[in-house]
Amino acid sequence: MLSYDQLMRSRPQEKQDSRLLIVTVTEDDLYLPEQNQRSGSLSNLALTKLLEKLAKLQARSIGLDIYRSDPVQPNQASLTTRWQTDDNFFAICKVSDRTQNYPGVPSPKEVPPERQGFSDIIPDSDNVLRRHLLAMQPTDPTSLCTAPYALNAQLAFHYLEKEGISAQYTPQGNLQLGNVVFQRLGSSNVSKGESHTGGYQQADTQGYQILLNYRSYQGSPIDIAPQVTLTDVLKGKVNPEQVKDRIVLIGTTAQSFRDYIPSPYITGQGSSEEIPGVILQAQMVSQLVSAVMDKRPLISVLPVWGEVLWIWGWSVVGGAIAFTIVQIFPWSDRSGVYLVLAEGGVFGVLYVVCLILFYQGIWVPLVPSALVLVATGGTVAIYLLSQQRQLTSTT
Repeated sequence: MLSYDQLMRSRPQEKQDSRLLIVTVTEDDLYLPEQNQRSGSLSNLALTKLLEKLAKLQARSIGLDIYRSDPVQPNQASLTTRWQTDDNFFAICKVSDRTQNYPGVPSPKEVPPERQGFSDIIPDSDNVLRRHLLAMQPTDPTSLCTAPYALNAQLAFHYLEKEGISAQYTPQGNLQLGNVVFQRLGSSNVSKGESHTGGYQQADTQGYQILLNYRSYQGSPIDIAPQVTLTDVLKGKVNPEQVKDRIVLIGTTAQSFRDYIPSPYITGQGSSEEIPGVILQAQMVSQLVSAVMDKRPLISVLPVWGEVLWIWGWSVVGGAIAFTIVQIFPWSDRSGVYLVLAEGGVFGVLYVVCLILFYQGIWVPLVPSALVLVATGGTVAIYLLSQQRQLTSTT
């Protein structure tokens, strides 16, 4: 998947998604006076005041990417009421894992089930997150979280409903928002829970997964949307236009809570860039909303026969180059040099074509194509040169 990551990083930067606002709880925010009674990253008092501020500033959708398993005290009835009645507020939970004997994490019981969303993600084997888990069928009735949709999907659905766009499913079982169909990974073999999608061969595709098309601003996925701190909001330092009619995500970026996930991007030191969970949720919300509102491409792949034809085509190109070089420079020691230069140039063309297609949302095989390009070219060149030498020796 390294070539996939390279293509992801090589694309032109995009503008921030101004439909979103991220309220971060930083290390400094942990020591606000309103946070004196906190047991996690956000106290009930601070959350109450934050939601009051956001309500006055007319946020369209609010998602809390912080677990709230602590009970609300009797003197905090206003928070309970807001959770129960604010139809634009969505809380997060985490699904249980039977294999690990993990019961999950619930949303506040005051938040109705239709406004709960799971936080679960599916990293690849190298722990890098490249997939977007939209939905899954609850299989454990005893789980503390039985939400069928991710928090990011719930926020996107709510936002788009205000635009007159509702989620529905095609006869093939694919999610559709407006005119956009979200083709799930491994949809051709979904009943077996296995995928044959691009670089994902025999991968676990249980649930509704799509590829995550990260939005990068100034070379980093972290700056996907405007950000303000908890302190900024509580002290009234936020421009009302940044909040009005926006999707507001609330989450921690404090290093002490280590809610960070490796991404396909790299830091200046060459290591994988880790992004906070709340930024990841923003990336996923933005992917869904942007695909519908802006026609921003989703990442798709060719069918199996298309990938075979694509790779075979570059094999033919490699062979044709070798044939041409040997014909132009017969019996020449420089044939190998010219062949390397020619195939190096064609590899550059291959990379640019793959990058252009990837920018348009089509992921085509890069490494297999490069390998057959070189292998076929080398094989053809060796064969032709050996034939020429045999011909020379017999004459």
